[in-house]
Amino acid sequence: MPKSSPITRDHVLDAMTYVGTDPALWPLRSRPKLYVVIDPRNGASLPPKLVLATAAQMASSDRRHPMFSGGQYTNRRLQELGFSVVQKASAQPISSSTAF
Repeated sequence: MPKSSPITRDHVLDAMTYVGTDPALWPLRSRPKLYVVIDPRNGASLPPKLVLATAAQMASSDRRHPMFSGGQYTNRRLQELGFSVVQKASAQPISSSTAF
C-alpha cells in the first residue's frame, strides 16, 4: 500500500479525465474485473484501481507508480471521496456493508 497521500476529489476527477473512456488505451492488467467507478460528469464506467493509482500519482511529488491492491481499499476510498462504485455486470451501486 502506498504512503498516505492527500488524494482529493479533484485529483480523482483529473485522473478520470487522464485515464479516458477508451478501454483499448488502458493497460490490460488495469481493466476492471468486478467493479467500476462512475465518472459523475459523463457517466463513464472506469477501472477503480487505475483511477485511484493515477490520482495518487497526481497528488504526490513522488512520481513512482503507487502500488494498490484494488478491491476493498480502492472502492472504499473512492466512495469516501463521493464517487459511485458499482458492480461491473449489473451496474448496481454497492454499499459499504455488502461489498466488503
